[in-house]
Amino acid sequence: MTKTNIVTYPAVFVANDDDSYTVTFPDVNAATTTGQDLGESLINATTVLGRYLQDHQNSLPDATTMTQLQHQYPTDFIQFVAVDLCDVPQRALPEDADVKAAS
Repeated sequence: MTKTNIVTYPAVFVANDDDSYTVTFPDVNAATTTGQDLGESLINATTVLGRYLQDHQNSLPDATTMTQLQHQYPTDFIQFVAVDLCDVPQRALPEDADVKAAS
């Protein structure tokens, strides 16, 4: 049986004027990314979240509820992003993707 460690966090997808998206994780401020469209943004979000959390597995933050985020970001698209910390995607990210230590 393959080992898994799946975690899920909400991501906020903000539409930009050029139809691209900026993605942030309110509970994981150190992980941000972009994508040329919604699909690419979701793929990049999974990768950037996984890379950050894989390095910080001993201090995973609690996830904010969808209800709380809908009040905070009423005009943005909110989607839960799940990642298996035992199998984090290693694909290339956009140059403006950010995976850094939390400040």
